[in-house]
Amino acid sequence: MNGKQLKEIWQSGTVSFGAWITCSDPAVAAAVCNAGYEWVFVDGEHCPYNPTSLREVIAAIRARDVVPIVRVADNQEWLIKQVLDLGAEGVVVPLLTTAEDARRAVAACRYPPLGVRGFFPRDASNYFKELEHYRSTIDERVMVVLQVEHRDAVENLDAILSVAGIDAVLIGPADLSYSLGFPLQLHQPRVEQAILTTISKCHARHTPVGITVFGGKEDYLYWLGQGLNFITLGFDFEWITQSGRRILEEMRTATGGR
Repeated sequence: MNGKQLKEIWQSGTVSFGAWITCSDPAVAAAVCNAGYEWVFVDGEHCPYNPTSLREVIAAIRARDVVPIVRVADNQEWLIKQVLDLGAEGVVVPLLTTAEDARRAVAACRYPPLGVRGFFPRDASNYFKELEHYRSTIDERVMVVLQVEHRDAVENLDAILSVAGIDAVLIGPADLSYSLGFPLQLHQPRVEQAILTTISKCHARHTPVGITVFGGKEDYLYWLGQGLNFITLGFDFEWITQSGRRILEEMRTATGGR
């Protein structure tokens, strides 16, 4: 699958599930992809990736026909360019608050005349073996996902969504709740209203909108019930902990051992 196909899924109205990759070992990314996910977010904002480790993780994801979308550390042209050159099909850009922020992010993702991205997609084009295909398709494949995670972004969302080239919005409820003064209280009325307002405005603009939340099935179903198009079902490290704990507790119960 590529970014263009994923855009079509997100636009179709069918709920789509993804996962977060945070570990720098490509084996972990491969194992998550093998679980059946069609797309993953790789967290290059908060996690300890360097260009080499990020390149290896992206390659492991692409090898399994899964769409890698990298959350960059900042809305910087050079950083977005590097991630796309390594083979990401798109980026998540964090902490946007204005329409100008959105225009810069979109421009960084596309080649002239649509944008300002510099040209040298070495890894992304399979070392130029598939250069013509990459060059002729990437502007429509590349996914620009803007993260709404500040109250100013919610207030400016109409202007932000008016920027051409935005493919989706990812709500970041943790930072959004902090910006509203209610840290990690997603169901506090002001926080929940900001989330619902974001969803409503995205629907009005026919822009796919998703969210990342901690929790389990009931939490996911609740937020999906508010009209989301896509949602992440957790983090790689979280699943390792959960699975390891479950097996350990089962054997302690069964044997009385330690």
